[in-house]
Amino acid sequence: MSQENVEFVKRMLDAYNAGDLDTMVGFYTPDVDAFPDASVFPESGPLHGREEWRAWLDQSGAAWTTPQYGISELFAVDDGRVVHRGDWGGAGITSGIALASSITGVYTIRDGQISRAEYFFDHAEALEAVGLEE
Repeated sequence: MSQENVEFVKRMLDAYNAGDLDTMVGFYTPDVDAFPDASVFPESGPLHGREEWRAWLDQSGAAWTTPQYGISELFAVDDGRVVHRGDWGGAGITSGIALASSITGVYTIRDGQISRAEYFFDHAEALEAVGLEE
């Protein structure tokens, strides 16, 4: 099941990178809980449900011409979670300058969908959240 979860998260990321947020959000449960890194996005707080999650994605990606979230690491944790590390960013809509930040996402898979998503700008903190160390 763990490799299936990894492939599932990869398909979700492929939809995001294709700019298909409708398909991407369909990978999440209707009652998804999403937690952007509060140290970087303090105004957002926890997000509940697909509508809040989609609205946040629209807002956070609005600064980029084509936001992308690459994959540098993608692996399963035994408890149904998947850890994804990659660079997120794109070319700025106004400046055209390409910028990216390394972000680690921790996805909890429940009944074939993502029920919880946590994002960390500090990779060591993400690993600690899943009981691992760098």
